[in-house]
Amino acid sequence: MNQGRIKRISLALLLGLILVMCTSCVYVSGCDGWSNRAKYERQEELSAPLEPGGSFSAETRDGSITLEGTQTTECRLMATIRVRAKTEERAQELAEQIQVKLEPVAGGLRFRVERPSVIRNASYGVSLTGTLPQQTSLSLVTSDGSVRLARIEGVVNAKTSDGSVHVEDIKGDTRLRTSDGRIECARVEAGTLDVHTSDGSIKLETVGTTSTAARTSDGSITLSDVRADSLDLHTSDGTIRCQGLVAPRLNCRTSDGSVHIEYASDAPNIVEAVVSTSDGSITFDAPSGLSAVVQASTNDGSIHTSLPLTVEGKVGKSLRGTAGDGQGKITLKTHDGSITIK
Repeated sequence: MNQGRIKRISLALLLGLILVMCTSCVYVSGCDGWSNRAKYERQEELSAPLEPGGSFSAETRDGSITLEGTQTTECRLMATIRVRAKTEERAQELAEQIQVKLEPVAGGLRFRVERPSVIRNASYGVSLTGTLPQQTSLSLVTSDGSVRLARIEGVVNAKTSDGSVHVEDIKGDTRLRTSDGRIECARVEAGTLDVHTSDGSIKLETVGTTSTAARTSDGSITLSDVRADSLDLHTSDGTIRCQGLVAPRLNCRTSDGSVHIEYASDAPNIVEAVVSTSDGSITFDAPSGLSAVVQASTNDGSIHTSLPLTVEGKVGKSLRGTAGDGQGKITLKTHDGSITIK
């Protein structure tokens, strides 16, 4: 009797599980994947006056944003609306219901997407490309897609949940975020540059700021010709390589990877630098005429220096010495790897 009851209960649970799975297939992805769905795409042109020195904001989803600053007093956009559904007729019907608008707001313009409150068994995305005045501050958000910006003079805030971010020729405080993708910056002049990706590499080239911060959870960080009063670099898993560096204050850390720091020939000779890695080697090419107290330590590796130092104590797994007048301070630390100072 008990065995029959247990069998009936087990059968009921199994049927319930199958029903839940089938329901999820119908309302979430149709079980055949979005790539097999019918696709419909339409484009819409938008334009509106925008004086230099104004602002522009946009929030899309499942699409890229590409904007370029030009010598103009107008914002001109091309919005691409893409829909996937069971049939092409249903995809077209839904695409026509999704409206894009360019609206005036205090001090500038806003791009907005209007969509049905409920969308079942279908997916949509909106991509945006266009030009606007070079002197424009930007606030951009997309949930799935890349962001590309060029020739902008103004404050830049850009965020994507899944996609790369590439900016070039930017003059203004810049904040960039992506959950999954690389970040690349070239020719940026700003008070602050703050970039963060959860999974991807970071590359900064020809950057001049008061403060620069670059952080990735999984990826390498590469800097070339970067000048900042304060520089903060952090990756959880990846190498860090800096060439042509000018940074009086440097904080550089990786959990798993090597670190190579090379200062520019015109870098100041007094620096405050902390460089650490949990697993990897460190190479520190100091500024010319360095004046600093140098401390280096490794748990498993060797320490080599060609830098003229007045050394205190024995050189083994750790080193403490003074270069020049000892006005700055350099701390180099690795748990597993060698340290080279030159």
